Amino acid sequence: MLLTVLLGLTAALCWGAPDVWLAQATRKLGAFPVAFGSMLIGLAVIAPAALFVELPDWTARGVLLALLVGGLTVLGYLVGFTAFRHGAVSIVAPIIACEGAVAAAISIAAGETVDASIFTLLVLAVIGVVLAAMGEGGGRKGALPAALAACIWGLILVLSSPVSDELGVFWGFVLVRVSALLLMLPFAIHQGVTMRWQADRWRVAAWGVGDSLAYLAFVAAAHHGPVSVASVLAAQFATVAVVVATVFFGERPRARQLVGVGLVIVAVSAIAAVSS
Repeated sequence: MLLTVLLGLTAALCWGAPDVWLAQATRKLGAFPVAFGSMLIGLAVIAPAALFVELPDWTARGVLLALLVGGLTVLGYLVGFTAFRHGAVSIVAPIIACEGAVAAAISIAAGETVDASIFTLLVLAVIGVVLAAMGEGGGRKGALPAALAACIWGLILVLSSPVSDELGVFWGFVLVRVSALLLMLPFAIHQGVTMRWQADRWRVAAWGVGDSLAYLAFVAAAHHGPVSVASVLAAQFATVAVVVATVFFGERPRARQLVGVGLVIVAVSAIAAVSS
């Protein structure tokens, strides 16, 4: 259990701590260069592990699902990074963290049964998003794309499970990221932004490495212990991002937005705990 707790907290820290740098990089460079550069760096950091991971039995279903998730990943990053570009991190990160609630809603729509407590928590998360979006200026601009990003990433979470079942966690991750980069490459070349991320390489690298390490830490946490514990701890990346943005970068959201952020964090964490 201790290892699960440590790995889950590691995932939350690796996802949440660099969110402010992510926001700064996207405001400087735009969403597309940051998305391309961070995925490229993250894949480069993880790729050497291929020497130690056995190749899976490739299946047509697994490959096709990975390609689909790769396309959705591009869309999810671009929309999410746009939210960070225009909105406060302390508002955007918790709204995107609602992806877990979205994934649960998709599962329910697909026929999965859910008890009244989870449904109530889903409603609570929606109320939190609405309150968080009631700020002025950047708060509202960031909240709307963040809510869309949460929907996209919720779908990605739902589809990632069969990809891992078919190809394994590591190779599923690699194929998704490779397909996403290949999809972005023609547009990057056409727009002349293939290497534009180097203009803010340290912030882009911080997010890219953190994102990849967080993913692996979460999967390891879920593997070694209860998924409920791993999910609740990893979902606190939003809490980490809010604390970092408020304490170290001076962001000051309105009181009603803080209430909304708190509702989102509580709802997402409770859904992960109750659903396991």
